[in-house]
Amino acid sequence: MPTSTRAKLPRPKPLSPSQQKAYINEIKAAVKKRVNVMRGFRVGETVVEPSVGVCRIEGIKSQQIDGKREDYYIFNSGTAKVYVPLSQIERRGVRRPMTRDEIKKIYAQLKVPVIPSRSDARLQYLAYREVMKSGEPQKISKLLRELYMLDRMDELKGKEKEIMEQAKKFLVDEIAFIREDPKAKVLEEIQECLDSMYKRKVTKDKEARAKRAQAANN
Repeated sequence: MPTSTRAKLPRPKPLSPSQQKAYINEIKAAVKKRVNVMRGFRVGETVVEPSVGVCRIEGIKSQQIDGKREDYYIFNSGTAKVYVPLSQIERRGVRRPMTRDEIKKIYAQLKVPVIPSRSDARLQYLAYREVMKSGEPQKISKLLRELYMLDRMDELKGKEKEIMEQAKKFLVDEIAFIREDPKAKVLEEIQECLDSMYKRKVTKDKEARAKRAQAANN
């Protein structure tokens, strides 16, 4: 009976330290991408991308840029398309829209009186820009509240006014989408919250002045 023979395969050459490092990094990148997709977003889902606001995931496309191939989410806001690498989803602050309960918390937060802080104008403007880039509703609502207070105090500068309007629009667009309400209605509600906050601040200041005056007379 003929004896079967197996062809001997050449033993794989050991990887050099640099090749091992590159291989490990490649595996890490693949795992990270897979995790992002698994816990991330599906095509057709609505998300919030900070640079464009509420948008729909139109698809995932592989592109090669500067010799590097990577998968990109395609976000469509209706007025703009944004391509975001899967590996940068977390860093870019892409998230799902707020819940209705979260909207209620935003409205409550807008009504809380605040004392605006002032620092170096350039640094403060850059800080405002960072808040807008974060796309986080709580941070943006706090920023809007502070800028609105400065506006009522006639201390709001040109670029700051632009950011205030951007912050207002950002919240209006998302809330209107979630509740399926007209943007005009949501804008009116937000304005009412801000006006309520300012009135409470004025009342609080009057009470504090009256107490100081009473203490001075005693």
